[in-house]
Amino acid sequence: MRRLIISDLHIGSMFSKENDILNVLKNETYDELILAGDIIDFIRIPKFTKKSLDIFSFLLNLKVPIVYIVGNHDIAFNEFINCDCNKVQFLKNYEFEDNNKKIRITHGDDYDNFIIKWEYIMNIICFIFNLIERFFHLDVCNYYEKYRSNQRNKINIKNILKKNSDVDIFIMGHTHKPEIIENKINNKKLIYGNTGDWIQHKSYIILDNGSIKLTNLE
Repeated sequence: MRRLIISDLHIGSMFSKENDILNVLKNETYDELILAGDIIDFIRIPKFTKKSLDIFSFLLNLKVPIVYIVGNHDIAFNEFINCDCNKVQFLKNYEFEDNNKKIRITHGDDYDNFIIKWEYIMNIICFIFNLIERFFHLDVCNYYEKYRSNQRNKINIKNILKKNSDVDIFIMGHTHKPEIIENKINNKKLIYGNTGDWIQHKSYIILDNGSIKLTNLE
């Protein structure tokens, strides 16, 4: 099975590269679509465009199964976790086997100590910044995004793999840093994949019969 794994689209944010998102969803080949969190930016009071609606319409009419992994910006979907809504399955973590490899996919905010410690304060700050941006047309959210990017880069990948040493491939988003890294934990090879984002990058992962490939259009 060929799976498209994409995250951190932040649809509704003025920074989201919505044209490119729709092009990938339409033109890439896949048997299952995995939306790995932060698909809609509910924290920033989403301001949808015509292209946002085109993306939603495409997803609603997509013929392949969709797995929606809820991220820290997808707070409106928390109550749907572990529910199947039509053809969309909402999960916190997605685990399966592919070509004798055990794979786990999550958004990644559970490994971000900054989020864990300051989540509510961060959401309030982001909400205030959003209002300033809307009414005074000041690009304060962009400065905040750069600060958060520096915080996310402090996440220790080796520690994440130690906590997921029971799988062969671990994939997440959240950090906005597209990469694939091979590491050894207790003499076992583990692969870490990060889908990146669609604010600073234009990246996604293809998982095809246990083989992982990162594509970055930037």
